[in-house]
Amino acid sequence: TSCNPDDLIPYLELMIDPIDRAIREANNLHPDEQTGNDPKSAIPKDVLQIVEDTCGTEQFLRAFAEVNRKVREKRDKRKQELASEAIHNPAAAAQRKIKRQIGKRERKKGKIDDRRAMRGASK
Repeated sequence: TSCNPDDLIPYLELMIDPIDRAIREANNLHPDEQTGNDPKSAIPKDVLQIVEDTCGTEQFLRAFAEVNRKVREKRDKRKQELASEAIHNPAAAAQRKIKRQIGKRERKKGKIDDRRAMRGASK
């Protein structure tokens, strides 16, 4: 069924936000690969194109820009909270860094073990 574009315009930001998030997550999972053939990013891009065609480019771009602005604000707010925590509570900030370093170390060990298993070597 087709929808009246005037009915969709008030809800554009609500529709675009999760679709855009899906595209961002797919691109963050494989940033070095071409994501043109990846269905995790291709399908949401197609949906965004359909929404744009239905509602009109001007309204769509206005809503899309607003969604991106909100994403940027959230990211900046998170960064600022982390920076202020490092100043106000250095012990918690240090604990977070240690936890992140341990996670990186474990992830690296897992990759090495996977590569060893792939070529048939054992510990």
